[in-house]
Amino acid sequence: MNINLAVSGLNASDSPGPGLGIIKCLRNQTRFNIRIIGLAYDAKEAAIYVQEACDEVYLLPYPSAGTEAFQKRVRTIVQKARINFFLPALDSELTNFLSMEEELSELGVTTFLPTREMIEMRSKIKLQDLCKKAKLKYPKTIEIGSFDQLFPAARKLGFPCLVKGIFYEAVLARNDGDLEKGARSISSRWGFPLLLQQWVDGEEFDIALAGDGKGKILGMTAMKKMQLTEKGKAWGGMSIHSEDLFSCAQRLVKQLQWRGPMEVEIMRNEKTNEYHLIEINPRFPAWIFLSHGAQCNLPEILLRHVYDKIPLKQTPILGKPGTMFMRYSQDMIISMPEYESIMMFGELHRNAPPTATKTTRRKKRET
Repeated sequence: MNINLAVSGLNASDSPGPGLGIIKCLRNQTRFNIRIIGLAYDAKEAAIYVQEACDEVYLLPYPSAGTEAFQKRVRTIVQKARINFFLPALDSELTNFLSMEEELSELGVTTFLPTREMIEMRSKIKLQDLCKKAKLKYPKTIEIGSFDQLFPAARKLGFPCLVKGIFYEAVLARNDGDLEKGARSISSRWGFPLLLQQWVDGEEFDIALAGDGKGKILGMTAMKKMQLTEKGKAWGGMSIHSEDLFSCAQRLVKQLQWRGPMEVEIMRNEKTNEYHLIEINPRFPAWIFLSHGAQCNLPEILLRHVYDKIPLKQTPILGKPGTMFMRYSQDMIISMPEYESIMMFGELHRNAPPTATKTTRRKKRET
């Protein structure tokens, strides 16, 4: 089956987007013949120029340009690239894509995304309520709306604590200096409110999964973080099997009736051995390629569920334990014509779509 699939999140810095990992999963699956259309917000997003990644790339306007500009550009891209499946990979763009869901369907574009209600229920502000319903532990968290509330809130929690943006970023604060620096840095990019969260000392785990929209998990890969960047992002890890983590994920997906990709971040307290939910992200994580290595290719599982209409198994596909991933940096040589194409026209066409031969067309008519 042929699919023209659009995927975003092509930034590949020290805090990379999920796009390149998703693309690598799709390039390594065998069920579908997929043409990859990359969606980027900046001409300097490195995955644009990875030769084996995208067949075509199109620039999208920044969210600050407004919904109307975004929708107009998406309509143009859908027509030009003949897209028939969208797989958004960034939290901040989901609202825009959901606002077009009905229109995209009329244009022949398939999506498999959580609803607005699901996204709201798993937001950082609502996580405490969700954890009560799902019977999960959640670190004490205080929402602050201004700098005046910053230090009093930190006194209630004590150090160390996390300073978190409402959408992105988290900084570990060990003292007043760290606290103020982290709060000013995050608020300058994402504004208020901010969240201060009690620090849970212990082991960090990540879960990537796909939900069927009816409360069940299609596939899941759990990973123990082994290497972290200064921002706390996983730079290396190992797939694991844990009934406790699986139980946590099941309760969350059932409570949310989650539809589509999800990432769950969990800490295990080293003193009490209790699991604490830290965060839920409504998309695949940057380390998603590990799911393919663990024989649980989640983007492929998602597509098979959508297109093959395979009945859900009694138990989901789980990633096999003992597979490691390590991220590394590398330099790329980029040709000026490629960069100029993105800068001047907002498009890059690397591989021309295959043209049907007479024999191919005849076989299709016979079928």
